[in-house]
Amino acid sequence: MKDGLRLLLEAKKLDPVSPINSYVATAAYLANNQIDDAISEGQRTLQLDPNYFYLDSVLAAAYREKGKFPEAIALYSNAEEATHLPSSGLAITYARMGRQADAQKILTQLIQTSESRYVSAPLIAAVCSALGDNEGAFRWLERAYEEHSGVLQWVAFLPEFRALHSDARFPNLLRRIGASQDTILAITETTFSEITDPSAQRHIVLKVGVRPRPGTQNGHVVRIKVDFYDLMKDNKLRPTNAQVSYNWLTFERDWTDATPKFLAATYVRPKSHRPASDERRYGGFVVTVYFDGQLQDSRASPPELSKLDPTRN
Repeated sequence: MKDGLRLLLEAKKLDPVSPINSYVATAAYLANNQIDDAISEGQRTLQLDPNYFYLDSVLAAAYREKGKFPEAIALYSNAEEATHLPSSGLAITYARMGRQADAQKILTQLIQTSESRYVSAPLIAAVCSALGDNEGAFRWLERAYEEHSGVLQWVAFLPEFRALHSDARFPNLLRRIGASQDTILAITETTFSEITDPSAQRHIVLKVGVRPRPGTQNGHVVRIKVDFYDLMKDNKLRPTNAQVSYNWLTFERDWTDATPKFLAATYVRPKSHRPASDERRYGGFVVTVYFDGQLQDSRASPPELSKLDPTRN
Protein backbone atom coordinates (compact mmCIF):
# COMPACT_ATOMS: atom_id res chain seq x y z
CA MET A 1 0.00 0.00 0.00
CA LYS A 2 2.96 2.33 0.59
CA ASP A 3 3.89 2.08 -3.10
CA GLY A 4 0.31 2.95 -4.01
CA LEU A 5 0.43 5.98 -1.72
CA ARG A 6 3.64 7.14 -3.35
CA LEU A 7 2.04 6.93 -6.80
CA LEU A 8 -1.02 8.82 -5.59
CA LEU A 9 1.12 11.60 -4.16
CA GLU A 10 2.97 11.86 -7.47
CA ALA A 11 -0.37 12.10 -9.29
CA LYS A 12 -1.45 14.83 -6.87
CA LYS A 13 1.65 16.84 -7.80
CA LEU A 14 0.67 16.61 -11.47
CA ASP A 15 -2.86 17.86 -10.72
CA PRO A 16 -2.79 19.56 -7.30
CA VAL A 17 -6.31 21.01 -7.57
CA SER A 18 -8.03 17.69 -8.30
CA PRO A 19 -10.44 16.80 -5.47
CA ILE A 20 -10.44 13.19 -6.70
CA ASN A 21 -6.67 12.81 -6.23
CA SER A 22 -6.88 14.47 -2.84
CA TYR A 23 -9.79 12.28 -1.75
CA VAL A 24 -8.03 9.05 -2.77
CA ALA A 25 -4.80 10.21 -1.11
CA THR A 26 -6.79 10.71 2.10
CA ALA A 27 -8.04 7.13 1.87
CA ALA A 28 -4.48 5.89 1.22
CA TYR A 29 -3.13 7.74 4.25
CA LEU A 30 -5.93 6.21 6.31
CA ALA A 31 -5.11 2.72 5.00
CA ASN A 32 -1.47 3.26 6.01
CA ASN A 33 -2.60 4.30 9.49
CA GLN A 34 -1.20 7.81 8.94
CA ILE A 35 -4.23 9.36 10.62
CA ASP A 36 -2.90 12.92 11.03
CA ASP A 37 -1.87 13.01 7.37
CA ALA A 38 -5.30 11.68 6.40
CA ILE A 39 -7.01 14.46 8.36
CA SER A 40 -4.79 17.15 6.80
CA GLU A 41 -5.40 15.84 3.28
CA GLY A 42 -9.11 15.36 3.92
CA GLN A 43 -9.40 18.97 5.06
CA ARG A 44 -7.64 19.96 1.85
CA THR A 45 -10.22 18.00 -0.17
CA LEU A 46 -12.96 20.04 1.50
CA GLN A 47 -11.19 23.26 0.55
CA LEU A 48 -10.96 22.12 -3.08
CA ASP A 49 -14.60 21.00 -3.23
CA PRO A 50 -16.79 21.12 -0.08
CA ASN A 51 -19.33 18.78 -1.70
CA TYR A 52 -16.94 16.12 -3.00
CA PHE A 53 -16.96 12.58 -1.59
CA TYR A 54 -17.42 9.06 -2.93
CA LEU A 55 -19.76 6.67 -1.08
CA ASP A 56 -18.95 8.29 2.27
CA SER A 57 -16.63 10.82 3.89
CA VAL A 58 -13.04 9.57 4.26
CA LEU A 59 -12.19 12.62 6.38
CA ALA A 60 -14.95 11.57 8.77
CA ALA A 61 -13.38 8.09 8.97
CA ALA A 62 -10.02 9.67 9.82
CA TYR A 63 -11.67 11.74 12.57
CA ARG A 64 -13.28 8.55 13.88
CA GLU A 65 -9.93 6.71 13.98
CA LYS A 66 -8.48 9.71 15.83
CA GLY A 67 -11.31 9.48 18.37
CA LYS A 68 -12.86 12.80 17.29
CA PHE A 69 -16.38 11.44 17.20
CA PRO A 70 -18.34 14.76 17.10
CA GLU A 71 -16.39 15.90 14.02
CA ALA A 72 -16.96 12.51 12.36
CA ILE A 73 -20.69 12.54 13.12
CA ALA A 74 -21.09 16.04 11.67
CA LEU A 75 -19.46 15.04 8.36
CA TYR A 76 -21.35 11.76 8.11
CA SER A 77 -24.63 13.57 8.77
CA ASN A 78 -23.83 15.98 5.94
CA ALA A 79 -23.15 13.02 3.65
CA GLU A 80 -26.52 11.50 4.55
CA GLU A 81 -28.27 14.71 3.59
CA ALA A 82 -26.42 14.87 0.26
CA THR A 83 -26.90 11.23 -0.78
CA HIS A 84 -30.28 10.53 0.87
CA LEU A 85 -28.73 7.23 1.99
CA PRO A 86 -28.05 5.92 5.50
CA SER A 87 -24.37 6.41 6.32
CA SER A 88 -22.39 3.25 7.01
CA GLY A 89 -19.61 5.40 8.45
CA LEU A 90 -22.01 6.93 10.94
CA ALA A 91 -23.12 3.43 11.99
CA ILE A 92 -19.48 2.38 12.53
CA THR A 93 -18.85 5.54 14.55
CA TYR A 94 -21.87 4.82 16.75
CA ALA A 95 -20.62 1.25 17.28
CA ARG A 96 -17.19 2.56 18.33
CA MET A 97 -18.94 4.89 20.79
CA GLY A 98 -20.91 2.00 22.29
CA ARG A 99 -24.20 3.16 20.75
CA GLN A 100 -25.01 -0.30 19.44
CA ALA A 101 -28.74 0.29 19.04
CA ASP A 102 -28.17 3.37 16.86
CA ALA A 103 -25.63 1.47 14.75
CA GLN A 104 -27.99 -1.47 14.35
CA LYS A 105 -30.79 0.87 13.28
CA ILE A 106 -28.66 2.27 10.44
CA LEU A 107 -27.61 -1.25 9.41
CA THR A 108 -31.27 -2.24 9.13
CA GLN A 109 -31.95 0.86 7.03
CA LEU A 110 -29.01 0.05 4.72
CA ILE A 111 -30.18 -3.51 4.17
CA GLN A 112 -33.74 -2.36 3.50
CA THR A 113 -32.49 0.30 1.07
CA SER A 114 -30.38 -2.30 -0.78
CA GLU A 115 -33.58 -4.13 -1.70
CA SER A 116 -34.79 -1.22 -3.84
CA ARG A 117 -31.59 0.56 -4.96
CA TYR A 118 -27.88 -0.13 -5.17
CA VAL A 119 -25.94 0.01 -1.94
CA SER A 120 -22.27 -0.95 -2.01
CA ALA A 121 -22.05 -4.33 -0.24
CA PRO A 122 -18.66 -3.63 1.42
CA LEU A 123 -20.26 -0.69 3.25
CA ILE A 124 -22.80 -3.03 4.83
CA ALA A 125 -20.05 -5.57 5.57
CA ALA A 126 -18.07 -2.88 7.41
CA VAL A 127 -21.02 -2.11 9.69
CA CYS A 128 -21.52 -5.81 10.42
CA SER A 129 -17.84 -6.06 11.36
CA ALA A 130 -18.10 -3.02 13.64
CA LEU A 131 -21.01 -4.69 15.41
CA GLY A 132 -19.00 -7.91 15.87
CA ASP A 133 -21.03 -9.87 13.34
CA ASN A 134 -18.31 -11.62 11.33
CA GLU A 135 -20.79 -13.97 9.69
CA GLY A 136 -22.80 -11.04 8.37
CA ALA A 137 -19.63 -9.24 7.27
CA PHE A 138 -18.41 -12.18 5.19
CA ARG A 139 -21.88 -12.76 3.77
CA TRP A 140 -21.92 -9.21 2.40
CA LEU A 141 -18.30 -9.44 1.24
CA GLU A 142 -19.24 -12.54 -0.74
CA ARG A 143 -22.07 -10.55 -2.29
CA ALA A 144 -19.58 -7.80 -3.17
CA TYR A 145 -17.39 -10.42 -4.83
CA GLU A 146 -20.32 -11.74 -6.85
CA GLU A 147 -21.24 -8.19 -7.88
CA HIS A 148 -17.62 -7.43 -8.91
CA SER A 149 -17.58 -4.46 -6.55
CA GLY A 150 -15.07 -1.84 -7.67
CA VAL A 151 -14.09 -0.98 -4.08
CA LEU A 152 -13.71 -4.52 -2.75
CA GLN A 153 -9.89 -4.53 -2.87
CA TRP A 154 -9.83 -1.72 -0.31
CA VAL A 155 -10.99 -4.18 2.38
CA ALA A 156 -7.37 -5.38 2.51
CA PHE A 157 -6.23 -2.04 3.89
CA LEU A 158 -9.00 0.03 5.47
CA PRO A 159 -9.29 0.06 9.29
CA GLU A 160 -13.00 -0.82 9.15
CA PHE A 161 -12.05 -4.39 8.21
CA ARG A 162 -9.08 -4.99 10.53
CA ALA A 163 -11.26 -6.95 12.95
CA LEU A 164 -11.63 -9.58 10.20
CA HIS A 165 -7.89 -10.06 9.61
CA SER A 166 -7.61 -12.89 12.16
CA ASP A 167 -10.37 -14.89 10.43
CA ALA A 168 -9.10 -17.61 8.08
CA ARG A 169 -11.67 -16.56 5.49
CA PHE A 170 -10.10 -13.13 5.07
CA PRO A 171 -6.82 -14.05 3.31
CA ASN A 172 -8.80 -16.47 1.16
CA LEU A 173 -11.04 -13.60 0.03
CA LEU A 174 -8.03 -11.36 -0.65
CA ARG A 175 -6.45 -14.05 -2.80
CA ARG A 176 -9.65 -14.44 -4.83
CA ILE A 177 -9.95 -10.72 -5.51
CA GLY A 178 -6.26 -10.29 -6.32
CA ALA A 179 -5.50 -8.10 -3.32
CA SER A 180 -2.77 -8.74 -0.80
CA GLN A 181 -1.65 -7.75 2.65
CA ASP A 182 1.95 -7.13 3.66
CA THR A 183 2.31 -10.73 4.82
CA ILE A 184 5.51 -12.40 5.99
CA LEU A 185 4.60 -16.02 5.18
CA ALA A 186 2.79 -17.41 2.14
CA ILE A 187 1.55 -20.90 1.34
CA THR A 188 3.20 -22.14 -1.86
CA GLU A 189 1.55 -25.54 -2.21
CA THR A 190 -0.88 -28.03 -0.71
CA THR A 191 -0.21 -31.30 -2.52
CA PHE A 192 -2.62 -34.16 -1.80
CA SER A 193 -1.43 -37.81 -2.05
CA GLU A 194 -3.35 -41.05 -1.53
CA ILE A 195 -1.27 -43.83 0.07
CA THR A 196 -2.02 -47.53 -0.53
CA ASP A 197 -2.55 -48.96 2.93
CA PRO A 198 -4.31 -52.37 3.37
CA SER A 199 -5.02 -51.57 7.03
CA ALA A 200 -6.77 -48.25 6.36
CA GLN A 201 -10.00 -47.08 4.76
CA ARG A 202 -8.15 -43.87 3.74
CA HIS A 203 -4.50 -42.95 4.16
CA ILE A 204 -3.76 -39.43 2.96
CA VAL A 205 -0.65 -37.27 3.07
CA LEU A 206 -0.93 -33.51 2.56
CA LYS A 207 2.35 -31.77 1.72
CA VAL A 208 2.27 -28.09 2.73
CA GLY A 209 4.84 -25.59 1.50
CA VAL A 210 5.36 -22.22 3.24
CA ARG A 211 7.72 -19.52 1.95
CA PRO A 212 9.00 -16.63 4.12
CA ARG A 213 9.33 -13.11 2.77
CA PRO A 214 12.92 -12.06 2.03
CA GLY A 215 14.44 -10.37 5.08
CA THR A 216 12.47 -12.46 7.60
CA GLN A 217 14.38 -13.07 10.84
CA ASN A 218 14.55 -16.18 13.00
CA GLY A 219 13.32 -16.14 16.58
CA HIS A 220 9.63 -15.65 15.77
CA VAL A 221 6.80 -18.11 16.34
CA VAL A 222 5.69 -19.78 13.10
CA ARG A 223 2.60 -21.96 13.29
CA ILE A 224 1.21 -24.09 10.47
CA LYS A 225 -2.23 -25.41 11.35
CA VAL A 226 -3.79 -28.23 9.30
CA ASP A 227 -7.40 -29.17 10.03
CA PHE A 228 -8.89 -32.22 8.35
CA TYR A 229 -12.64 -32.58 7.97
CA ASP A 230 -14.98 -35.54 7.53
CA LEU A 231 -18.16 -35.72 5.49
CA MET A 232 -20.98 -36.99 7.65
CA LYS A 233 -24.01 -39.10 6.80
CA ASP A 234 -26.07 -35.89 6.50
CA ASN A 235 -23.45 -34.51 4.01
CA LYS A 236 -22.26 -31.91 6.52
CA LEU A 237 -18.54 -31.32 7.15
CA ARG A 238 -17.23 -31.83 10.66
CA PRO A 239 -13.70 -31.83 12.17
CA THR A 240 -12.25 -35.31 11.75
CA ASN A 241 -11.82 -37.97 14.43
CA ALA A 242 -9.34 -39.91 12.26
CA GLN A 243 -5.69 -40.40 13.24
CA VAL A 244 -3.75 -37.25 12.32
CA SER A 245 -0.01 -36.66 12.57
CA TYR A 246 2.51 -34.05 11.40
CA ASN A 247 6.15 -34.24 10.30
CA TRP A 248 8.54 -31.59 9.04
CA LEU A 249 10.06 -32.53 5.69
CA THR A 250 12.48 -29.59 5.90
CA PHE A 251 14.96 -30.51 8.62
CA GLU A 252 16.69 -27.12 8.87
CA ARG A 253 14.05 -24.43 9.15
CA ASP A 254 15.99 -21.22 8.63
CA TRP A 255 13.34 -18.56 8.07
CA THR A 256 15.95 -16.05 6.86
CA ASP A 257 16.23 -18.31 3.78
CA ALA A 258 13.40 -17.25 1.44
CA THR A 259 12.84 -20.75 0.06
CA PRO A 260 9.74 -22.85 0.90
CA LYS A 261 9.71 -25.03 4.00
CA PHE A 262 7.65 -28.24 3.87
CA LEU A 263 5.41 -30.01 6.35
CA ALA A 264 3.58 -33.33 5.86
CA ALA A 265 0.17 -33.77 7.51
CA THR A 266 -1.15 -37.35 7.55
CA TYR A 267 -4.75 -38.49 7.79
CA VAL A 268 -5.42 -42.18 8.52
CA ARG A 269 -8.81 -43.80 9.04
CA PRO A 270 -8.19 -47.43 10.02
CA LYS A 271 -10.42 -50.20 8.74
CA SER A 272 -13.05 -51.30 11.24
CA HIS A 273 -14.71 -54.70 11.56
CA ARG A 274 -17.79 -52.99 12.95
CA PRO A 275 -19.82 -50.44 10.98
CA ALA A 276 -19.40 -46.93 12.36
CA SER A 277 -22.55 -45.33 13.70
CA ASP A 278 -21.79 -41.93 12.15
CA GLU A 279 -20.42 -43.27 8.81
CA ARG A 280 -17.65 -40.68 8.52
CA ARG A 281 -15.51 -40.35 5.39
CA TYR A 282 -12.80 -37.93 4.35
CA GLY A 283 -14.19 -34.51 3.45
CA GLY A 284 -11.34 -32.01 3.02
CA PHE A 285 -8.78 -29.81 4.72
CA VAL A 286 -8.01 -26.24 5.80
CA VAL A 287 -4.43 -24.99 6.16
CA THR A 288 -3.74 -21.75 8.03
CA VAL A 289 -0.34 -20.16 8.66
CA TYR A 290 0.48 -17.78 11.53
CA PHE A 291 3.50 -15.58 12.30
CA ASP A 292 3.74 -14.46 15.94
CA GLY A 293 0.03 -15.20 16.25
CA GLN A 294 -0.99 -13.16 13.19
CA LEU A 295 -2.79 -14.95 10.37
CA GLN A 296 -0.75 -14.86 7.16
CA ASP A 297 -2.37 -17.18 4.61
CA SER A 298 -4.84 -20.04 4.21
CA ARG A 299 -5.87 -22.74 1.77
CA ALA A 300 -8.95 -24.97 1.75
CA SER A 301 -10.23 -27.94 -0.24
CA PRO A 302 -13.06 -27.97 -1.06
CA PRO A 303 -13.12 -24.14 -1.20
CA GLU A 304 -16.35 -23.86 0.79
CA LEU A 305 -14.44 -25.02 3.87
CA SER A 306 -12.77 -21.60 3.92
CA LYS A 307 -16.17 -20.08 4.68
CA LEU A 308 -16.51 -21.98 7.95
CA ASP A 309 -16.14 -19.93 11.09
CA PRO A 310 -12.69 -21.02 12.42
CA THR A 311 -13.80 -20.46 16.03
CA ARG A 312 -16.00 -23.53 15.68
CA ASN A 313 -13.01 -25.84 15.20
